[in-house]
Amino acid sequence: MTDDNKQELEQFGAILKQLRQEKKLTLLDLEVRTGINEGTLSKIENGRKNFNFTTLVKLAKGLEVPVSKLLSKFNA
Repeated sequence: MTDDNKQELEQFGAILKQLRQEKKLTLLDLEVRTGINEGTLSKIENGRKNFNFTTLVKLAKGLEVPVSKLLSKFNA
């Protein structure tokens, strides 16, 4: 993993955690909503795990936000 990728994963994780906390959800709540293991969710929030598009969509659905909201801080 390059430093750029690590920084992007950490930034995404911070956005994910902020949205989850705004909705007053625990990691376990989000696990139930998404089917993604609580430990995996924690790693994503802390920028320690990469993920695929399917996971991104599950996260958006679980948080009841558009995918674009999760990606709003990123520029192409």
